[in-house]
Order: sequence, then C-alpha cells, then structure tokens
Amino acid sequence: MDQAALLKTILHELNDGVIVCDPDARITLFNPAAEDLFDRSHLLSRGQSLYNLFYQPPVDQALDFLEYQHNLGNQSEPLPYIQFIDKTIGSGQYFRCRVSFLSSSSGSKNSFVLIFEDISAWYTPENPLLIKIEEFRAPMTNLRAAVENLTEYPEMSPVMRSAFENVLVQETLNLTESFKSLARSCNIVMQSRNHLTELNTEVLFSYVTHHLSNKKIPVSSSPAKTISVKVDIYGLLLILDYLVARILQRSTANGLSFEAHFGEQFVFMDFIWPGEFITPGSVKALLGKKLEHSLGEMTIASILHAMEGDIWSQQHTSKKNMYRLALPIALRTGG
Repeated sequence: MDQAALLKTILHELNDGVIVCDPDARITLFNPAAEDLFDRSHLLSRGQSLYNLFYQPPVDQALDFLEYQHNLGNQSEPLPYIQFIDKTIGSGQYFRCRVSFLSSSSGSKNSFVLIFEDISAWYTPENPLLIKIEEFRAPMTNLRAAVENLTEYPEMSPVMRSAFENVLVQETLNLTESFKSLARSCNIVMQSRNHLTELNTEVLFSYVTHHLSNKKIPVSSSPAKTISVKVDIYGLLLILDYLVARILQRSTANGLSFEAHFGEQFVFMDFIWPGEFITPGSVKALLGKKLEHSLGEMTIASILHAMEGDIWSQQHTSKKNMYRLALPIALRTGG
C-alpha cells in the first residue's frame, strides 16, 4: 500500500474531522467525518479554499506561530501543533481545532493538516455558567490589584497596612475558593480549557515581542527562567492589540512600553505609559468589552477566564500608569 492510500485509510477511521491543505490553504484531502460535520457541503471539496468553511484569522494566527517557532534557531523541539477554537462561515458551528505542518521545513510555506471536532453544544459566548463566573471577577480583580499595590509600596504606614491586609487576605481567600469551586464545575461541563496550548515563556515572550515590535512598541522581558503557561494565542493577541489601541487613544506611542516578567504564581505582561490612574470602574468596563474579531464576539473577560487569567490597573511609577495582564503558571503533574 502506498503512502497516499495508507493516509486515506487512516483518515477514514478517525472520528474527528480532518482536512489537509496545500500552502495556499486549498483543500487537497479530507475524511468522511469532515464531510459529516459540514453536512456534505460542496464547499468541502478538493481545490476549494479552507476559508470558505472556517473563519480565517484564528487559522492564520496558528500557522504564523508555527512558522515563527520553526524559524527560531534555538528551538530544538518546536510544538507539533497549536490548539484553538474556530467557527464556520455562516452556519454558527464552533470547532476545537489542532493545526500542524505536514513537514517541519523552515523558510518556505508548508502544507498543513487541520483536525477538528464540533463543540457547538457547549461553546456559546453567552453561556449562563460563564456569566455567573464573571460576577466573581470584579471583586477578585480589585482585591488582587490591592494586594499587588501593598506588596510594591512597603513605605505604607504599619497601621494602614495591617488594616488593609486583614481585610484583603480574608476576602481574597474567600472569593478565590468560591471562584475555583465554580470554575471547576464549569470546566467539567464545558471543557473550556481544552483549546489552550502549553508554551514555555521563552517562546511566548519572544513571539509577543515579535508581534508588538511590528507596532513600534518597546518591549523588555525577563530572561531569568523558563516556565510553562497555557494560552489561547489568538485570544491573547486580540487582547494585547485592543489594549494598545485603547492606550494610544489616551497617550502617544512614544510613551508606551511593554514588559513581560514573572511573579510567584503568575506571568505578568505590563503595558506602561504616562497618564492618569485607570479606575477599577474603567477596568470593569474594559473586561466587558466585546472584541470585534473574537469568535462569537467574546468579551475580554471571557477570553481571560478560559486561560484563568486576569487584568487590572495600577500606578507604575510617578506619572506612569500600567495595565497588568496576569496568566497563571501551568501546574506540573507528577514527580
């Protein structure tokens, strides 16, 4: 049996949809499961563009990241695939997707394979469980930001510090436990984190630097260590792009910079610029913003929730303000 016949046999047995594309995203091969998922649409046929079926930006972003990491000279074992969520054109279906190159050669465009499963039954932007979870987010964000400020400003008087700490520590513990319990239940029902990709921070910071450098934004990152984080790459870049646009409405490009570094439990990504302090109310409104190119007009809060991340504002130094985006360090299992 030749390779082409063997590949067709394997694809036929898979329950997930599989589409193979050439470097220009033209369909070259697909399996019966893909035909079933698209109700045997004439758009799923050889020579047709993949983007007649799938919303293009998430696929492009995943392919761009794969190409970027393959071109990094210091990456001995690049990720074999990227996971993300995408939607169909017109029919309202949502899919959990994995995309990978058929070959790992760099310097030229590669053919690729897309594996996908229908998640429309549980992935809905207005899912009531997500809405309920967001009720916890505002107080948790305010408390976390307050704790961060207490940590970074040791000159606060002992009496004031003690009063703040007694309230903040207790409320943070109470809210955090309630939120974790609800989030666990939600994740069991919706499997909402299964589309995330686990990256080491060296690759993530490098890719974010590459992305923001194209916008002429100065970037610095901590080289102290390499750890793992689970991210929705497409959603994360949508948020970063929105924050850049929002800040530039209030400031000038010359005053804006970006820093990526580590905390005890989180990876931090900070946008810093001259300006007045952003109030908690403004941050709450920011979290409720629906992003134009997200899947199903998801809010910033919903995208962050899937990564168990958060965002708040605080003063960086005199006359400088900061948005801090925090992503949890991935837990290691075993050993």
